[in-house]
Amino acid sequence: METAIGITICDKDTTEIGQSDLKGYFQIKLPNEADTLIFAGVGYEWSTITVPKECKNLEIILFLAATYDFMSNRKVDRLRKKEFEKISDLHYQAFQNGLFTSEKPCAYRQFKPIEPELDKIAKRLSEQAKENKNDFKNLGIGDSVKIPFGIDDSGKMIRTKYSSCGNCTEEDYEYLIEGIIINKKRRKLTLEIKITEMPFYNSLEYNEQILSVNSNFKYEMKYFEVVTE
Repeated sequence: METAIGITICDKDTTEIGQSDLKGYFQIKLPNEADTLIFAGVGYEWSTITVPKECKNLEIILFLAATYDFMSNRKVDRLRKKEFEKISDLHYQAFQNGLFTSEKPCAYRQFKPIEPELDKIAKRLSEQAKENKNDFKNLGIGDSVKIPFGIDDSGKMIRTKYSSCGNCTEEDYEYLIEGIIINKKRRKLTLEIKITEMPFYNSLEYNEQILSVNSNFKYEMKYFEVVTE
């Protein structure tokens, strides 16, 4: 029963038409043909609702976005649906507490499973893991590789996860560390790399280690991209 501040309200084409204020209130003007709204906010699950013409006072329950670790995609949706089915009771509680003016919501919502999308992501990650495993097998000591990376807010180097393009070339990344493989370990597909070039940077901090030209570091290919072309 907390106020949802700064929630973006979009039409069905995801064009922003309003935003909730510091008290959770919003005022929007819908085109005549619009009957679908999307409510989106940082830390919340997106909610898509259907608005009947007679509905003039929208009162919406939003759920906080949850993290479901070590669960099957089907179980994730079962838990999400269990929460979704509480909406009517939660709306009535909000009415009893004086937060809402109506006993029942005037807009319609349908539960939207995310299992199909999660399955697609899992399949893509599995394919990319196989690609990385094959690349690791084909790499040998003395081979040159390029490691893509980013920089966090504190200036530390962060690893670049799988890219959507798969088997990317250096043109697909802004920053790359060049190096030579000096050792390999099958655990987590780990490469030990001697740095030969660091464009744009004289040194970087990575895993509490300062990296510079001629220094060595370990890089896991199991989950992270390595440019081999």
